[in-house]
Amino acid sequence: MRHRTEIPLRWGDMDSYQHVNNVSWAVYVQEARARMFAFHLRGTPAESLLGALVVARVRISYLRPLIVRPEPLIAQTWISEMRAASITVECELHDEHFDGGAYCTASTVLAPFDFAADRLRRLTEGERAALADFVQPGETSSGAGQAAAATPGTSDGRPGVGRN
Repeated sequence: MRHRTEIPLRWGDMDSYQHVNNVSWAVYVQEARARMFAFHLRGTPAESLLGALVVARVRISYLRPLIVRPEPLIAQTWISEMRAASITVECELHDEHFDGGAYCTASTVLAPFDFAADRLRRLTEGERAALADFVQPGETSSGAGQAAAATPGTSDGRPGVGRN
């Protein structure tokens, strides 16, 4: 199953070339991913993941430019892979009618993190079961999914970028 959400555009998302800046795309992808988890995990055994996931890797493919307009983007988000200690989340950003294809696709590898112990941890069986409806194995967002095969974290075993 895919989670669908609307992402509003803001005038401040444009850059000097008058189209949506690449940094804004990363924010849109993060917003779509956060909404999927917040909406579907509350009240489930996977609620423990809210605020406990770190971003290990993000890969974004910018497919066509977008000028800020009043209509929101439509984000479709799903899980392409679940491993013992990572989740790969895919995202496609489209128009309402998908007439021109995706503007952007992204693949994000997340890792559950135990902040009290300051280390990565494995997904529990309850977390895996609660996320199972969103798993579409092998379905990546237009080639962005190669990041799914990588192990989350840096060379010293600590997580990559920031909290989700």
